[in-house]
Amino acid sequence: MSALKLSFEQLLMKQSTSLINSDPKNFQTTWSEASFDVLDWFGIDRLTLYPNSMVLLEEGKTCSVSKAHIPPVNIKSLVGGNYLDYLKLLKTNETYLAFTSNELVSSKNYVLKKLYKEGGRWHCIIPLQLFNQRWGALSFTNFHDNDTTFDLEDIQRLKLVCELWLCYWQHSTLARTLKQNENLLEDDSEKLLLLTKKQTKVLTLIAQGFSAKECADKLHLSSRTIESHKYRMLGLLNLNSHNDLIQFALRNGLGIAENIHTTR
Repeated sequence: MSALKLSFEQLLMKQSTSLINSDPKNFQTTWSEASFDVLDWFGIDRLTLYPNSMVLLEEGKTCSVSKAHIPPVNIKSLVGGNYLDYLKLLKTNETYLAFTSNELVSSKNYVLKKLYKEGGRWHCIIPLQLFNQRWGALSFTNFHDNDTTFDLEDIQRLKLVCELWLCYWQHSTLARTLKQNENLLEDDSEKLLLLTKKQTKVLTLIAQGFSAKECADKLHLSSRTIESHKYRMLGLLNLNSHNDLIQFALRNGLGIAENIHTTR
């Protein structure tokens, strides 16, 4: 491994500072930039994250970073032969799996042989867990280097970096979700003013799970009138479906009303 300019603790601090100061909507870009420091620190040419359960970076897509002279991961080129056997390797129960140059070239695994053909000379897979739940795997490859070795401490440190990434990814996702909900509530407050009192009563009952006939009975109206209110509300609120209408009502607390006055 190349000479280290930072201690591992300093590397973690730099990663944390970069990610925590990132705008949540730009997390993917910030992560990609920060991960190059990890490549340099560990002497890695390319690393790839394969999310498969708890989190999905980049909307569920595999994400990867490579040094400038290294070919980027092309997932489509790796799909072929018995490539599913490689996905099984990502779910290994071992602490990690490592493949030397000789093991790559002689492997019967389609993906490992492909890695060798594109220049890979050492490859490692680390299954990743957080809070005792598997959330994916990390793989990393060195090219044109037959002498790469990683000891258990290196593996544990790299796993710790990935866990740090995951925690900040979850934080950025939560922040984006909260912001979206805030925007929805701002829009909702204006939309609610468009509804009449009668429409609000109808919407509340719909959100509580009552059918059109049951709403009609409770409000002393006809089922046809209830349906008319429903479709008019879809237009007023700019919603597309019955489910959207229910979500709107619940989001604004209408579905939790205990009693509906049934006066005409």
